[in-house]
Amino acid sequence: MSGYYSVVHDPEGRLGHELPLDREPHLRLAALALTWTPKLVPPAADTALTLLELTGHARLLRDELAGRADRLPSGCELRQLLACTLAEAARRLSAAASSPYGDLAHAQSHACLVQALYTALDRLEAEHPVSGSCSHTRPSTRADEDRRLDKG
Repeated sequence: MSGYYSVVHDPEGRLGHELPLDREPHLRLAALALTWTPKLVPPAADTALTLLELTGHARLLRDELAGRADRLPSGCELRQLLACTLAEAARRLSAAASSPYGDLAHAQSHACLVQALYTALDRLEAEHPVSGSCSHTRPSTRADEDRRLDKG
């Protein structure tokens, strides 16, 4: 088993703190979804699956950002900006936020949200790095290789 996981759909957020964030595949999926047009759209089942995947990942990102934002000083400008980002994420991820234009528009909205949440996470990491690793970071392959080399 590779040790890497992906969340397809977790509306209750039960898996959120047990799995690492898979940044690159989700950013690629978001970028792909944003290239779709009504004339060039995948089958409905693929669009729906993409929507579920992006929704689950956006929820994980939102939870990570919320936890980290809560640890910032109350007067911190970044904390206030994150509060706005998190409020927008909550609005888009609410059950009532489905698009009247269908799954394509909804998937594209969540694709933009995933990109915006990663932008916010990057800014948070740059301005307030966490000592150690955040709850969702994946252990580096290099560290695993070093441990194996030390043993034998």
